Amino acid sequence: MRKPAELAQFSYVRQGQPRGNGHAVLCARAVVGDEPFAMIWGDDIVDAPVPCLRQMIDVYQRHGGAVAGVMRVADEDVSRYGVIEAEPLEERVYRIRGIVEKPSLDSAPSNLATVHAWILPPRIFELLADTPPGKDGEIWLVDAVVRLLHEQPVFALEFEGRRYDAGNKLEYLQATIDFALRRPDLGPGLRRYLERVVAGET
Repeated sequence: MRKPAELAQFSYVRQGQPRGNGHAVLCARAVVGDEPFAMIWGDDIVDAPVPCLRQMIDVYQRHGGAVAGVMRVADEDVSRYGVIEAEPLEERVYRIRGIVEKPSLDSAPSNLATVHAWILPPRIFELLADTPPGKDGEIWLVDAVVRLLHEQPVFALEFEGRRYDAGNKLEYLQATIDFALRRPDLGPGLRRYLERVVAGET
């Protein structure tokens, strides 16, 4: 607990009721203030030599607009994500022309899905505050981002790295095992155990 506490100053904001992911972002307005910020989905993990957020910050600094983390998904998974209409700008970087939330495969503008994180300008707070509740009576971040698209450029980075959806039980276990295997204090013992499991010895 001490080591992370020495890396940065932490503030905690509680979303009092489940009113959507846009409302959750809006709850942080007083803490963030008038600054660009990163919004990271809590159940998304990206393992990469250059951290995913660092990759996204680099794009923000080059282009000066909101940045979505995106990845290509299989056809059968398209309907689970927000999918972007993308105009290529440079290698792995796109300008977003539109976003369709959980489209059918036939109506999806691409197979580039928004995952892991956004880097957003403070303007998003004003748009969220003025965004009416949508599906299920909740305020959705994507609705405010679509409005932002009409005011300023919004970009996407097809980041490098392995993404785990920790909201998926199997991928949560895969992430736990993959990270543990790389630790010198846990890896050797875990590897021996997994070898016994595969051999049917446990």
